[in-house]
Amino acid sequence: MICCMRSGLAVVLVLIFPSSAVAADFARSFVWGTAISGFQSEMGGRPANADRGSDWYVWTHDRENRRSGVVTRDLPERGPGHWNQFARDVGLAAEALHQDALRISIEWSRIFPHSTKRVRGLHDLDRLANRAALRHYRAVLRRIRAGGMRTFVTLNHYTLPSWLHDPLEVRRKLSGRDPDAPLPAGIRRGGWLDSDSVVEFRKYAAYLAWKVGRLVDYWAPINEPVVVAASGYVNVAGAIEGNFPPGVLSFFAANRVVRNLARANAAAYRAIHRRDRRARVGPVHNMVAFTPADPSSQKDRRGAEHADYLFNRLYLNAVVRGEYDRDADGLIEAGERVPRRAGRADFIGVNYYFRGRVTGLDAPLSRRIQVLDFLPSTFYRTRADLDRPACPTTCTEFGTEIYPEGFGEMLRTAGSYGLPLIVTENGIADADDDQRPGYLVDHLRVLRDAVRAGTARVRGYFHWSLMDNFEWAEGYAPKFGLYDIRRRPRPSARVYAAISRTNALPP
Repeated sequence: MICCMRSGLAVVLVLIFPSSAVAADFARSFVWGTAISGFQSEMGGRPANADRGSDWYVWTHDRENRRSGVVTRDLPERGPGHWNQFARDVGLAAEALHQDALRISIEWSRIFPHSTKRVRGLHDLDRLANRAALRHYRAVLRRIRAGGMRTFVTLNHYTLPSWLHDPLEVRRKLSGRDPDAPLPAGIRRGGWLDSDSVVEFRKYAAYLAWKVGRLVDYWAPINEPVVVAASGYVNVAGAIEGNFPPGVLSFFAANRVVRNLARANAAAYRAIHRRDRRARVGPVHNMVAFTPADPSSQKDRRGAEHADYLFNRLYLNAVVRGEYDRDADGLIEAGERVPRRAGRADFIGVNYYFRGRVTGLDAPLSRRIQVLDFLPSTFYRTRADLDRPACPTTCTEFGTEIYPEGFGEMLRTAGSYGLPLIVTENGIADADDDQRPGYLVDHLRVLRDAVRAGTARVRGYFHWSLMDNFEWAEGYAPKFGLYDIRRRPRPSARVYAAISRTNALPP
C-alpha cells in the first residue's frame, strides 16, 4: 500500500508541476469537462429546495424500500445544494479546474410539476411551466457561458415526474408475476412502459429547445437508457440488484422500456432540431467491457458476446441505424428496420466505468430474450459484499473492477458507428482519493492512444463527478467527486486541473 501511495503521489506532483518539455497529448480543440446531474446534486442547504415531484423522490422516501435496504437511509434533500450554490460550482469548474465545459441535467419535474398530457401547443405548455425553475436553469446556463465554458444539457437523467411514473404502483402490479408475461392491465402511471411517456417527452424537449436552446451547445435526450431498463426491471434478490424504480423482475417490461427509450430519443432529436438547426444532439450510453469469466469456456465466451450485444449495441443500433430488435434476439427481421428513426444522433456520448465478467449458462433466462443466457458479475452493492467473493484484480472500494483496457475496447465499439464521440462520464468511487489520480491518468492514456490510432474520433472528456452527490440507491456512500460535499478539493482535482490546463498527461 505504501509503495502504491508513493507512486500515486509522484503522479500528482508531476501533473501539478509539469515539465516545460511536456508536449500536448490532445488537440487544442479537445473539450475538458466535469459532469453532474440535477436530482443528485441540486437539493440540500438553505433555503430548502427539495424536488418532491419525481419518481426517485417517491422511491427514496418509501418506508418499505428504506426498511428492506432497497435504498439507503440517506435522503436526497440533504445533498450538496447545487441549486443554491451553482455560481460557486461553476467557478470551481471554470477557474480551479480550467474546464472547457460543464455537463448538467434539467429536472423534468421542476419544469413541469403538473401533468402536460392534455396540453398540445408550446404556448399552452408555457402557461403550465414553472417559471421560477425555468429562470433558474437559464441563470445556470448563462453563468456557465460567462465562465468561458460550453454547456452540455441532459434532458432526462433517470428521474421522471411522479405524474408520469408511480414506481410503487408498478411494483405492486408486476411483483410475483412470470418475468416473461405481458403487462397486466390497469397500470395508470407506468413511466417508460407507456407510449404516452414518449409523447410527453417530445413536448418537454421541444419546450426546452424553444426556451433555452440558444444557451445550449450539446444536448443529450436520455442518460444511460439501458441502465434504466436493466436496473429497474431486471432485479433478482441476492444476484442482480440494481434497485432503480420500480425494482421488479420483468423481461417483457425491460424490453419494452428499451424500445420506448429509443423512440423517445428519436422524438426529442427531431423536436430539438426543429427549433435549433445548429443543435448537436446525441445519446449518452453507459458501456461495460464484458469479458468471459473463463476465457477457455465456450459458454462464457458466447455469454460475453450476448451481454455486449444487449447492453452495449442494442440501443445504439436503434438510435443510429434504425434497427429496432423488438425480441432482442440479435437478428433484424422484417419490420424491425425503421429508416425514419435512423440517424437520430450527431455524436455518441460514452460513459465507462468498469469491466463485467460473464458466466455463460446452458439455457436462456428468458423465453422472450433468447440471447439472455448469461449472468454478469459487474459490481457488489455494499462494502460488506466485498467479502463475497474476492475481487479478481484491481478494484474500487465498492468492488467495481478497474479495467482501462476495456475503455479502449468500448471506444472502438462506439466508434464503429461512424460518429464523433464524447466521453460523457468516467470516474471512480474513492473516498480517500488513493486510486482516482491513477485511474484518471490510465484511462486518459487509453483514450489518447485510441485517438492516435484512429479507432475513435473523441472530441471531449467529462469526469464524473465535480463533487460528491447522491448516488441513487447507494445514497452518499460512494464518493465520486473531485470535491467533497463541502467543496474541499481532493488531490485528484489538482491532477485533473493540470491535465485540462496543459492538454498533457504525465511524461
